[in-house]
Amino acid sequence: MAPYIYKMLLINPNSSEEMTENLEPLITEYPSNTIIDSFTAPRSAPKSINNEKDALESANIVFPEILQFIKQQKYDGYLVACYSLHPLVDMIREAVPRGVYVTGIFEASITTALTLTPTPHLKADVKQKTTFGIVTTGTAWEKLLAAGVLRVVGLGEMAHATRFKGVESTGLNADELHTAPKEVVTTKMKDATKRLVRDNDVRVICLGCAGMSGLDRIVTEALIEELGEKDAKEVYVLDGVKAGIGMLENMFRSLPGSKTEWGLE
Repeated sequence: MAPYIYKMLLINPNSSEEMTENLEPLITEYPSNTIIDSFTAPRSAPKSINNEKDALESANIVFPEILQFIKQQKYDGYLVACYSLHPLVDMIREAVPRGVYVTGIFEASITTALTLTPTPHLKADVKQKTTFGIVTTGTAWEKLLAAGVLRVVGLGEMAHATRFKGVESTGLNADELHTAPKEVVTTKMKDATKRLVRDNDVRVICLGCAGMSGLDRIVTEALIEELGEKDAKEVYVLDGVKAGIGMLENMFRSLPGSKTEWGLE
């Protein structure tokens, strides 16, 4: 019997075709046997999701479209490519049957970052990189993403996540990452990165926007400039889209209710 070929839908919940096109090279270059299709929200959706209101509006517009795919049993997994606790993730999660998996790039990014970040050493004289942080777009996301991290790891808003360094923003909207002058994007990305790592305690930097896919080189350059090559090499730069694809593929192959369990692979 031929192996079952899994199918995944990568959802851009804003209406920017340019952002979806920016993700295409990542999809084609990703070492995967999964068929990955992409979807862009209708034109009535916000072109850039800059706050919770935009996220809810886009979710309400996109969900009916995705529901048709769910009814057709077209995909084994859905990845929402918006770096936030986007309501579309749970809307789809509640609609799919057992064995179809859903995640957002924010959740996938934070979960992966935690697996890469060591538990702080008890000895005060031991210097370690024991935190992860986020470089994101507009300043409005700083508090929203920080609160989102606590929710993902199951902590209340008043809790303090000792392995979470925080969020630094570029001041650019998602669509400006690829429309603003290159030198402006580079400067703002580097400045945010350097603020995040200046204490040299960060192990993982999460790219806090789907539109940052492909900009990891700028973050790496900033790390070298701020920390030097030796310490910069110890820091992971994590793309949430790649993390999300990998997480769903792991679910396909390992969780109960998957095609493997039913002997289809």
